[in-house]
Amino acid sequence: MKRFGLLVLIFIALVSFASCNEKTEGEGKIVIKNVEDIAEYSVIRGDNCTDEEKDIVITLHSELYKAFRSIKISTDFSSASSSSKEILVGNTNRKESIEASKNLRYDDYVIKKVGNKIVVAGGSPSALKGAVELFLDSFFDSDAKTVKIPTGEGYKYEGTYEIEKLTVNGINIKEYKIFNRSLLNAPKEISPKLRAAFGYDLAIESAKAPIKGEKYIIFDGSSFISDKFSISLNGDNIEIKGSDHSLRAAIDFFTSDYPHTLKNYNITKQNKYEGSTGLSGYYTKEELMSVLREAYEDPEKIIIGEEVDYSMDAHVIAECIAAFEETTGQKPGIIGIDLACYGVDLMNKNDMQWSALICDLVEFAMNGGIVTASSHWENPSGNTMGSARCRGLLGYNNTKSGYEKDFRDLITEGTEYNTALKKELDANARFLKALGDNGVPVIWRPLHEANGNWFWFCTVQNSVTLDPSYIINLWRYVHDYYTKELGLDNLIWNYAPNVSENVNDTPGKPMSTTYLYPGDEYCDMVGVDWYHGGKGLSIMTNDNYLLLLEKSGKIGAITEFGPSGGNKANSIKKQPELYNSMNLYGDLFELTKEGYSFAYLLTWTTNSICSLTALGEGAEFMAQEMTLSLTEVKAMFDALK
Repeated sequence: MKRFGLLVLIFIALVSFASCNEKTEGEGKIVIKNVEDIAEYSVIRGDNCTDEEKDIVITLHSELYKAFRSIKISTDFSSASSSSKEILVGNTNRKESIEASKNLRYDDYVIKKVGNKIVVAGGSPSALKGAVELFLDSFFDSDAKTVKIPTGEGYKYEGTYEIEKLTVNGINIKEYKIFNRSLLNAPKEISPKLRAAFGYDLAIESAKAPIKGEKYIIFDGSSFISDKFSISLNGDNIEIKGSDHSLRAAIDFFTSDYPHTLKNYNITKQNKYEGSTGLSGYYTKEELMSVLREAYEDPEKIIIGEEVDYSMDAHVIAECIAAFEETTGQKPGIIGIDLACYGVDLMNKNDMQWSALICDLVEFAMNGGIVTASSHWENPSGNTMGSARCRGLLGYNNTKSGYEKDFRDLITEGTEYNTALKKELDANARFLKALGDNGVPVIWRPLHEANGNWFWFCTVQNSVTLDPSYIINLWRYVHDYYTKELGLDNLIWNYAPNVSENVNDTPGKPMSTTYLYPGDEYCDMVGVDWYHGGKGLSIMTNDNYLLLLEKSGKIGAITEFGPSGGNKANSIKKQPELYNSMNLYGDLFELTKEGYSFAYLLTWTTNSICSLTALGEGAEFMAQEMTLSLTEVKAMFDALK
């Protein structure tokens, strides 16, 4: 039975033929002629065609073969004379295919007869498929066993594109390649938009850098300013720059609004454009301090959040927020990032990955979320004692005088240790400043847990307990370097030791929470890292948290939390049975009854045994009136506007 589909109706409307009778050239219409010797033809495909194109050719051959058993199928591997009778499908090496295909754009296709060749060509596999479907529906009658083909110019279908012709300094855009310097997926996110706008499926450069002499549309997603993008010409190359988030807006603008006509447009150096998504900072540092103070001054309110996992994935922040929401039904009110080896690991990420991290933090803050950061800095001496790069001892001289000299060298400009430290300090500062440039204030928690004996920057070095001045001077050095030399003004400095019952500062073990207090002018708030071991509430032992609040006069928080000791199971699966989120709620409730108050609580990393995900009953925990999620925190910011 003859097959008629939607395409035949389109064809009838476009070429206005009412029957398959032969028409004369003089009528000015497409001429449809019967191919009397069609059974003598062979179907030819390109020897190097894709699997998709191969399937299309097989479909055509199989339908013809049912009517004309003599029709063969082959590739263009062997040459053929002009008299050879061939149905050329797709990109073959025959001159008739090459000539018919050279001006086709992505959705265009053509069907025509040239001498003894029938050409079926498309600007893409999908267009070729459309051409074959039209051929079978409109030109092939399986019942009558006839094939009628348009002669002369044949039949050409032209797709609909944003721009009829785009040139760059007079060079057609089809001569260009895509050079992708972003985290976007070029085949899936960039190519389709360019294809829809211009009609050409541009090649994607596989080299690591642009090649001299080639012409490129360069997509650069390494900007740290989340909402800005630009389009400009550098020589003959089009440079489209933005952040991990704004680059998509830049592509949309380039393929629609940037060329100011839907006909012909020539881009020159004068066509530079700078745009914005309109998404920027949401609250100021002063407003953040107001919200933190409001939460702190209400003992029955505490902002809840989580530290993000270590990951080399550039979108780990967004992923951890999503995981928190999936577990608890709420988004966190605060998230924490370690800039080093237990978090986003800045020193081992490139600018494109930095851009993604910054953009996800900006988006979180724009929705009312609070950002806090710490850094497990790499040991400048390298003496990690076989552990993580933030651990071990500073230097190799296991004497009091040796450690004192090493800590003095650490803040002496130009020394080996100082140079190593400043390399990481500078990287952290660059990242923190970028957040500030986007309007995001950050609770900055350097030298956390320095009253302990487990990081290289701790006051207890092996068996030696250093005078507090050595760590205090290091804190003040970092503070002055960031604020006075580098001009970082978006940081809320948070002094956060580990909980410690050693309030009398007996040497040789973790010192008191007040031992390393850097001074009122060097910090804005305080907190404690509390890993709850199950032997009473250690945060209360000897009033060590309250003593810190009393000495500093600052608002306080639980800057890290997790189960430990008797509260910590040997597997995530068993953790809820031992100590879960509602057990944490009970402990917080007890603390409030004893006069304790906290601006926020940050659990250790998402999906670790310390997280709400692992603790279990996270949804019940976040449903309590005491625990504040992103929704409540945003409302607090909104009330300040």
